[in-house]
Amino acid sequence: MEHPPEYGTPVHDRPPVPRPGCLPCLELAAQRAGARHRGDVSAATDANVLLRRHLAETHEGDGYRG
Repeated sequence: MEHPPEYGTPVHDRPPVPRPGCLPCLELAAQRAGARHRGDVSAATDANVLLRRHLAETHEGDGYRG
């Protein structure tokens, strides 16, 4: 019996990566970190959405590196 193919983590499940030196990126990453620390999954998700949007609009990227 063959094993099913294994795939990596879906891209949308990986958190976006802030760009170094970009204040809005760093602020959103700090919001996300604070939300995670508080256990506020909803706020952490919101920060990820905002960071992805910022990266797409400002840095012409999707926020993923790998």
